[in-house]
Amino acid sequence: MSEMIPNNDEVNTREEDRERNFKWIVENVCKFSKRLFSSEIFSETACKPEFRLVARLNEMFSEEHVTNVSIGLQRIDSGEATIHVAFDIELLNLNGDIYCQKTSSFLCSPGGAPYYIFSELFSDSPQKLTLPNVATGISSNDKHELIGLKGKRLVASRGKVGNIFILPNGVLVVEGHVKTVVCGVYEKRLTLEEIREKRRQKNHADRLLMDIAGVYKTGIMTDVELLVDGRIIKAHKFILQSRSPVFRKMFEHNTTEKDAGSIEVTDVAFIPLQALVWYLYTGEVQRLPFEDVCDLYETADKYEVFMLQQACSESLLSFIDQDTVCRILVLSDLHNDIILRQHATMYTLCNFLEVREKADWELTVRTHQRIASDILEKVCRFSGKLFSIK
Repeated sequence: MSEMIPNNDEVNTREEDRERNFKWIVENVCKFSKRLFSSEIFSETACKPEFRLVARLNEMFSEEHVTNVSIGLQRIDSGEATIHVAFDIELLNLNGDIYCQKTSSFLCSPGGAPYYIFSELFSDSPQKLTLPNVATGISSNDKHELIGLKGKRLVASRGKVGNIFILPNGVLVVEGHVKTVVCGVYEKRLTLEEIREKRRQKNHADRLLMDIAGVYKTGIMTDVELLVDGRIIKAHKFILQSRSPVFRKMFEHNTTEKDAGSIEVTDVAFIPLQALVWYLYTGEVQRLPFEDVCDLYETADKYEVFMLQQACSESLLSFIDQDTVCRILVLSDLHNDIILRQHATMYTLCNFLEVREKADWELTVRTHQRIASDILEKVCRFSGKLFSIK
């Protein structure tokens, strides 16, 4: 007879659905191609999934400031259960005009790519686009949801490209409601044989990771070389493309890199690139000095390895002090890392008398005036509450 631990009944472990309203204001939408992240949603309890909003901004027509904006939800916690996510999300401007709205749901596993909900064209320069005549009636060619926007001259076109939304001041508001079921619905108590099978699977996965790491260390059967700073990192195209969407695009399309045995990397230094490749093979984040962690943070963002970027962001929190906070302020602002920026800002406010004496603060004032102005405004606002400025 198979021994049970303690029985083979199914146990209901369903928790109450969790719901959260959110509002994310994205600035400078039509200025640059970049990728932005919101702060976490659902992060206050031990039993969680954690989500964040993702905005991919790809410049389409630079002269007219037309940008393709993709908005998605991404799960970033380390849980194992697949959960059900329902959402109702709108894209608006600061005046409350709704450009588009979507209500749907999806099943979400941990550690996956963002689930993109919208992909729309926006511009902050209506004078460079063709605006439709204000309609006096409803024609059969008009989409019902666009009539109000056309009346407010918030929809334009460029040649044959239509439905370009006009975004005043380049500020987009992402607002909505998310509902999730946390921690799964049922948990089945296992027999001894099932427990042994799970252990075998875990041991197999651990061994697989060790073997993959060993292949990287020994350089066996590598098929691509990354040339950086006069040094070589040998790797396998399959591993790189399976872990990084950027590498995948390199190897999938008709690019020079597709058939080349070597790729010259000119925009990333050797140490962060080596640490990135190590993470792609092992899932391990190497311990690095502050400057290298900053470089790895940027490299992870460039190659769209989001979980590594998140790990670097958490590591940078521990580095915040008088000598590093200005660099972290600039870095978090560039990548729209709200949590990191909040911590760096609060540290600066509480220690401004010391921070302002550092050479990095003078450099920030000269080269990143908007960031410095924002800090000085907050210093003046809270000076009476947090400290006195002599």
